[in-house]
Amino acid sequence: MGTEIDIRRVTKYPPEAFVSASPTDLSAGDNKVAEYVGFSPYVLVLQGLSFSRYSGLKFTVDADGLSGVERIDDASSARGLDHEESIKIPATRIATLRMNAPATVTGYQWRHRVVVFRPTVLLKMQLGLQLTDEERALAEKYGLPGLLSLAKPTPYDIREGIEEWRTVAVSLASSGTILRLPVPSGKKVVLAGVSAVRPSSPASAYLSVSRDDVDDVLDLDLYCLPSLEWEAPVRVVSLEKLTVDLDVKTSGTYNVRVTYGIGRLTLPDKVRWGLDLTADERKIAEEEGLFERVRVGIS
Repeated sequence: MGTEIDIRRVTKYPPEAFVSASPTDLSAGDNKVAEYVGFSPYVLVLQGLSFSRYSGLKFTVDADGLSGVERIDDASSARGLDHEESIKIPATRIATLRMNAPATVTGYQWRHRVVVFRPTVLLKMQLGLQLTDEERALAEKYGLPGLLSLAKPTPYDIREGIEEWRTVAVSLASSGTILRLPVPSGKKVVLAGVSAVRPSSPASAYLSVSRDDVDDVLDLDLYCLPSLEWEAPVRVVSLEKLTVDLDVKTSGTYNVRVTYGIGRLTLPDKVRWGLDLTADERKIAEEEGLFERVRVGIS
């Protein structure tokens, strides 16, 4: 099994961003280290690649039938685990991540992030996906072809909707809870970043994140996380309860930091995620054409 994230299991309030941080044993030659396939109804964007420097190690990405859409020809020139390589690769059907190692490598440190979307009409047009007759009619109604011809593409901001920020910094010598936060009524809580002092060996301690009714949304080996001077960006949204735990496997002291944000649970949020609306909210949503605008991707 590779290091891919179970997109269909963990995604609940898209767009969301998940990190995989797991050391990988590599054999000499070609290694498939992660593969995303069968993640419909979502679209994913591969981002946030980080590698420990290793001479002669090569990395490639194949996406939706195209080979080598990203290449790191030698990881000795990588930015390192405390930074990320600049990359943005969308995939609608399959994404395969491979490493070619010059020799056997045990516990190679690396990580990657995927941003997961439920495709709107606008996003499907941006990615060149086929539209249904109904979607084509909506595209014409809202002038999406003209909008796309004029607009400059901008990446989705995974910190969107955050109005207040909090940081939790702990030092633990045993397993315990870093954060257990009930979400205030009318709010959303967004886990936004994780970092730690990396232990000297893999499988020493794990950071796990659960939210609402989904356990182990993230399960991260501290050995592959960025140091405390930086953080791995994520977006895990919670509307009920957010929990972050540390599972210690090897005795020692572990320094960990997480950041999260708080924002209002807006009417577009509730429509986008199919949440129950009050009679007044439904009236406003219908008057503003919000159900259709959310589907189109302009609200």
